Amino acid sequence: MFRIARTKLTLAFVSLALLSTDIHPLHLSSATLVQTAKNQWTLKKTLFTDDLEEAMTAMSYEPIRLSDIVHNQANLHAFFEAYFSIYKGNGEPQIGKSITWALEPTYIYDPESVHVTLRFTAKPPFQVFDGTLITTYADQKNVYSVRKSAEGWSQHAIIDADRPSFTVK
Repeated sequence: MFRIARTKLTLAFVSLALLSTDIHPLHLSSATLVQTAKNQWTLKKTLFTDDLEEAMTAMSYEPIRLSDIVHNQANLHAFFEAYFSIYKGNGEPQIGKSITWALEPTYIYDPESVHVTLRFTAKPPFQVFDGTLITTYADQKNVYSVRKSAEGWSQHAIIDADRPSFTVK
């Protein structure tokens, strides 16, 4: 009798463990693009830590743990160099001249999310191409809010595999 109860209890714990695996059903990042001065822009982007670590690991073929900020800042910069770009104009993505951006010297790590800040100078219109995590997760969405003045939000965009860029006007 005790053996049957123990077996049922073990099965219950295994079933519970399988149901509570640490896989989240949504692959999403959020970004706020703010015009801080004439033609000066600041992009603050938040990504799930585990998603970003997995994508960076796939890119470099070595395990990445973003809790080690000093060691991984260069890796994060290389990741963004590969998957994030800005182009002048409002034509087809990646046809205009590339706009240089700078990643803040350190990112902010949280076990749940990573916060990065990029700065650049550009006169609208320009295109934001954000492929971060899209090649790793087919359902990835990169959500943007654009603020050109203190009065409020001027534009919103969702970037995904079908629409990898948007134009800031």
